[in-house]
Amino acid sequence: MIYTRDREIEDLVDKYRALEPVMEERLNDALGELGGSVIYGITHRIKTVKSIKGKLDRKPDRYHNADELRDILGFRVICYFEEGIDMVAGKIAEVFRVDMTRSKDKRNLIDPTSFGYLSLHYIIALPDSDEYPEEFRDMWVEVQIRTLLQHVWAEIEHDIGYKSTFTTPRDVRRNFSKAASLLETADDLFSGIHKSLVHYKQEVISSIENDCADNLYLDAITIAEFTKRSRSYQKLLKEIAAITGATVNESNPESQLIQLDFLGKRTLGDLVQMIEREHDTALRLAEDKLGGTDLEELSSTVAYYYLYRAELVNSDCSPERIREFLSLTSKDPKYIDRNVQWILKQRKNHS
Repeated sequence: MIYTRDREIEDLVDKYRALEPVMEERLNDALGELGGSVIYGITHRIKTVKSIKGKLDRKPDRYHNADELRDILGFRVICYFEEGIDMVAGKIAEVFRVDMTRSKDKRNLIDPTSFGYLSLHYIIALPDSDEYPEEFRDMWVEVQIRTLLQHVWAEIEHDIGYKSTFTTPRDVRRNFSKAASLLETADDLFSGIHKSLVHYKQEVISSIENDCADNLYLDAITIAEFTKRSRSYQKLLKEIAAITGATVNESNPESQLIQLDFLGKRTLGDLVQMIEREHDTALRLAEDKLGGTDLEELSSTVAYYYLYRAELVNSDCSPERIREFLSLTSKDPKYIDRNVQWILKQRKNHS
């Protein structure tokens, strides 16, 4: 009898091993649409025969056979922030069948006067479709959805063997509660910061598109959105790309901040004024450098390169100051010397 049960459990585990890559691919495809800013990672595991037998022996009144279990194959989706949990849950509900009678939002189960971490658990199955083998359609798996800090808490809790109120000394329970409260507070703070940044980005976009962003300070968000959305910057960028007929590849402009700061540009208004003032010189410098070349691709930040040099050409700053500026982005003395001489030559030709 024992041998027969073991054999049946082994066969069932083998079926879940066959289901595992199919479920993993479908889950990755579904959640991939949310992007890396929502999901930190996805892990999965299959229960061993020993683990399944142990669960059946511990809960004989609840489970009579191994195929009644819904967590033989389990996935864990780890989100950066709390709001990501509901986004993941919504996407899963769109793509998979969800057994809501067995699924639990364990976040709501914790006592409001206590601290701790409980995640959202969904019991899901593949869509009822001819796309999948028939034997997969009645196989259910568990998906745990939690934040990164909830995941850290659960792993630490598991590793040090924290069990329950009745098996853990009082002082240890108290310290666990204190640690959980800190993590829960940190989770709330990170989530709030993330929401604030999302809101800030939306305000920046609206201000740039409505030409009322002059007072916004330069930072990673404002420079990124300005580069993509500013009509004056995009006009210059397209004119430079047209010199060789190159396509423009979008790149992160955050590295421009140190150069803009060196040149005394603190706000988007300062940047707009620089474009208006240096547009013609920047375009002329680009034609001098790029004319006659066959470059097929240019970075979306290339217009900054020529704007900076246009400002240096039109200013009366010393060669040492020019050298200092170029040293922000290059440690090659030959490159720096060559560009200092080029800028000084352009200044002489332009005067």
